[in-house]
Amino acid sequence: MKITIDGRAYQATTAVALIDQIKEMNWAMNEKSGPEDYIAIQRATYRTMIGEDMKMPPGDTEARAIAMFQAISEVGAWKFTKED
Repeated sequence: MKITIDGRAYQATTAVALIDQIKEMNWAMNEKSGPEDYIAIQRATYRTMIGEDMKMPPGDTEARAIAMFQAISEVGAWKFTKED
């Protein structure tokens, strides 16, 4: 999987691993925060910017992370691909 944010590319085998990379490089959140915390912040930002809630599937964090990346990509904020 690959995501490009502000011209910087991140690549990993899972969406959760992408979140970990993004947090390491860009996100000022305490060390105990996890992927679900990141998803929650991105959902809130999406809701503020788009005016609607980000659709999330029931299920595990990986499925929710993929849905988050896809939703943000669909509005043109980031570029996301599942293929390496």
